Amino acid sequence: MTITKIERQKRDSHRVNIFIDNKFAFGIQDQVLVKFGLRKGDILDDEQINTIASSEEYNLAKQKALRYISYRTRSEKELRTKLIEKEFPPDVIDKTIEQLRDLGLINDVAFARSFVHDQQLRRPAGKRLLAQKLRLKGISNSIIQQVLSEAAGTDEERSAALEAAKKHLKRRRLPKDKLGRIKEQQRIAQFLARRGFEWSTISPVLRALFTSDTIEHQEA
Repeated sequence: MTITKIERQKRDSHRVNIFIDNKFAFGIQDQVLVKFGLRKGDILDDEQINTIASSEEYNLAKQKALRYISYRTRSEKELRTKLIEKEFPPDVIDKTIEQLRDLGLINDVAFARSFVHDQQLRRPAGKRLLAQKLRLKGISNSIIQQVLSEAAGTDEERSAALEAAKKHLKRRRLPKDKLGRIKEQQRIAQFLARRGFEWSTISPVLRALFTSDTIEHQEA
């Protein structure tokens, strides 16, 4: 089988069409063309063609992956899911992820740290909820435990819970009667529990919130 023509694609100047025995055979990127040194007149067998096709598939997968992670950091699972959606073969996906991992372009530990940091800036949450969200991103339990232990101690988590409760309280008018305040404490406790905070964190936050100074400030 002989390459009879190599033609630049009109829609993508970085790709060429390969014609074998005067018939269109396949399209490849410039780097694949250069990698295999393909020229008009070269004779290819089936094994060579399959090798070229695999290299092209891998380059396409790598480009898709790089474009996907250029918008924001991604977990390995997110990237793998995206490539599966694009219908790349499993071996190509594995090779792509392995190389990007080796290059440090995907790193689940770094991703988890960044995710926790951003979450705490936007909407402070307890470790339980953060762990749940990280699992949905495909982060392993060992990495979750490592990152959450680094992220905050008891004091830091209590501060995050207090900040979340204060923001929540600002949107509500604090009742003046004792029963109303008790109900408000219960609402805030439930709110913090939904945000993944444990009772050992919630309890001191409620005490800090419902001091006379805090109440006076909210009523003012």
